[in-house]
Amino acid sequence: MSEAALKTVVIVQCRLSSTRLPNKALLPLGAKTVLDWTLAAMKKVAADDYVVATDADSFDALSPIAERNGFALFKGPLDDVLERFCQVIEKTGAKIVVRATADNPFLFYEAAQELLAIYQRRRNEGERIDYITWKGLPHGSGVEIFSGESLLRAKPETSEMYDHEHVGPALYNHKDRFSCFFLPAPEKWQQPELRTTIDTAQDYRRACALVREVQKKNGAVGKALAEGPAEPLTADEIVCAAQADSVAFPVLCVPCVKKGRGTGHLRRLLSVAISSGADIYIPADADLDKRDELVAAAKEEGLCDYQITAQLPEKGAYALVVTDAFSLNRERALALSSCAPLVAIDEGSLNTDVCDYLLDIIPSYGITRPANVADPSFVTLPKNRRSAPKITSSEKIKRILVTVGGEDPADLVVPTAAACAGLEKKVTAIIPSDKEPEKELLRVPESVRASVSFIPPVHNLREKLHEYDVVITHYGFTAFEAVAAGCGVVLLGTTPLHVQLAQKYGFTCIASSDIGEASLEAALSDTAALYPDSPFTREGAGRKELGSFVQSLAKGKRFSCPVCGERSEHSLALDAVVCRIPQRTFRRCSTCGMLYMAWTVDADDKLYDEKYFFESYKKQYGKTYLDDFTAIKSQCVRRTSVIDQLYRSAHKAVTPTVLDVGCAFGPYLAAANDAGWQVFGTDVSEEAVQYVQQTLHYPACRARFPELDAAGEFGVRQFDALTMWYVIEHFQKLDAVLRGVAKLVKKGGIFAFSTPSASGVSARFNTQRFFQQSPSDHFTLWEPARAASILRRYGFKVVKIVYTGHHPERFPKLARAHARPTGFRFSLFNAVSHFFGLGDTFEVYCKKEKDVVFDE
Repeated sequence: MSEAALKTVVIVQCRLSSTRLPNKALLPLGAKTVLDWTLAAMKKVAADDYVVATDADSFDALSPIAERNGFALFKGPLDDVLERFCQVIEKTGAKIVVRATADNPFLFYEAAQELLAIYQRRRNEGERIDYITWKGLPHGSGVEIFSGESLLRAKPETSEMYDHEHVGPALYNHKDRFSCFFLPAPEKWQQPELRTTIDTAQDYRRACALVREVQKKNGAVGKALAEGPAEPLTADEIVCAAQADSVAFPVLCVPCVKKGRGTGHLRRLLSVAISSGADIYIPADADLDKRDELVAAAKEEGLCDYQITAQLPEKGAYALVVTDAFSLNRERALALSSCAPLVAIDEGSLNTDVCDYLLDIIPSYGITRPANVADPSFVTLPKNRRSAPKITSSEKIKRILVTVGGEDPADLVVPTAAACAGLEKKVTAIIPSDKEPEKELLRVPESVRASVSFIPPVHNLREKLHEYDVVITHYGFTAFEAVAAGCGVVLLGTTPLHVQLAQKYGFTCIASSDIGEASLEAALSDTAALYPDSPFTREGAGRKELGSFVQSLAKGKRFSCPVCGERSEHSLALDAVVCRIPQRTFRRCSTCGMLYMAWTVDADDKLYDEKYFFESYKKQYGKTYLDDFTAIKSQCVRRTSVIDQLYRSAHKAVTPTVLDVGCAFGPYLAAANDAGWQVFGTDVSEEAVQYVQQTLHYPACRARFPELDAAGEFGVRQFDALTMWYVIEHFQKLDAVLRGVAKLVKKGGIFAFSTPSASGVSARFNTQRFFQQSPSDHFTLWEPARAASILRRYGFKVVKIVYTGHHPERFPKLARAHARPTGFRFSLFNAVSHFFGLGDTFEVYCKKEKDVVFDE
């Protein structure tokens, strides 16, 4: 009988007693369960029978799901899955078994079908195959295929618990008896870095996000996101969705939900969650007014239930945590920072040192700490704007809106509305949802009640503001939205800080203690002051989408001190923030003093290839690296003379060896060779190493330092000198690099390197620009004064520092005066730069004094 004629059975194993994620097969994915997705995918695989193999306790709950997907349901032992499969094989007479598990809703059914065809073809050709699977598929997207007869034979031959729990190992863990194949998956399905299985709560969250991404791409919005696809997802659809930013880089939003702090924080992060797919943390005991109402409105706009969590995350569950907290307490800040890189929006506390990234949107008062980005363009401004011109007299003010947010903790709305009505204005006042308009109206003098209307909170209020001549509110989103809508604005000083903020940004402000007809009449009479100059009225304001910006930050990476690294047990918050720029945050290590890049959104594994040395180099210097070879070599000749002076003067009888790490196209090797050194080079660039080997004819190898095997590559275990010219700043894990240097340099030998200076003229007098221009692959920023203490850890003593890269024109006085390079002042400042070591680059020459024993 041909293999194609042998009975093929798809068996999906499923139980509901998982300890990590109980009942996971019944969890909803869109309008379907996880098991529905798995069975629908496996039904696309051609087979004679389709069976769900479960246990007795799970049988009843799974029965309707199996039935609606055309699967028979079989119950067997709970813990002995191998026995369960063997019972199904015996009952169905299966000769070929296609095995899948119910916690894999995103199976590549095309790959399963192709694997089955390969299995059948090779068996027809007479090859013995007991077990076969693909390797390289996403974890959770593959199946196993095996011979039913082979599994029956394997069962009595193994007593290993693992074999009985996982079925397949009964065959492939015993390759002495069974013929097993792990085929490399075709390139179109090779995605081993992706995870699509559901084993934990975070896996389930990822699965929900993947479904949301697919449905979003297919045009589903709002409630339509709850619907499942009519057909199982293809492999391409699964991969595309799994690689989407919202799935691959999950974000958790943590808004302030404290009573009395307003609803703006929750509103803003709900909008981020809707647009970006981020999760949002709303604790079950949150007492914020309107919480449920705001969440319900967000669900109408597309927020999914799975995006709302009442649990703070475990470490590694999210790529980013975003807070809109008004004021973070330190304990909460440290807890969130331990979970993932922390972004804070409009943070007003003194705990911003804990935050990896700061985004200021609403202008604040008295904040001296810098933000990575301060940009009011992220405020969503109203589309509806007043067409009427600005009001020029108080008599023309007819309609007034009074609102102080969703809570009104200071009870300012009613007295303000009453005072406005007393001025014969028509007033609409928004009161908290837990208050009744009729009762609030009774607090207004009877003589003016007809002029006042109390209403509950208004959804999407910003689009209604243009209907009013004047908006009376407090400092916050509504104030700036009203200005952008073309309304006159008066602010109520709910706190001293709000009064200061109002005054700073030109708003007319009435202190809460002064609310009355007289103060309001005075405020409304100065009509010009009702229209303050605001960043939100300028061209381009309110044009950026906060959700997409937050999602872009999720790709950022946090780094510990490259020297102390993971060996340092102190909190990242102990390392002071030195500078923040839009792409990066820099800190100073509190242990070793090193300046380092602590967070970045644009760090990547830069390729130091031909493009780097030619196109990128030319873009920066106006010529390619090889065009500049002679000039670079001349500097290397000078450097070699310094090393000669320090080392060869005491070792005249030997031909010393030098290893140049990051040798590029070999200018230093050429200079050192000319000076009588035996030279060796290493670089990560294949093109550079080939040039050194084939054109310059020096020994060189391609290797990442410190993984270099010098003895194997060059037959040299230790060198008389090791050099790194503008290389050391590129190492993310500098501790391992310096340990490697210490092992490769002989006692008494020289370690020399050059690097940009973080205490040169540029860093001292234009700090922000210095950090802004620091390349994205520079992980450390060295300072000459701190080099000795760092290098001493590794057994080196600094014996000489040479200051280079002098730029007198960068001194502020010369820059302002546009001094000529040939003038006296220029020469004077050049001398000052040399005398005080203010060059923008420097070279360190140190001698190895002792061998250091490092802790592993």
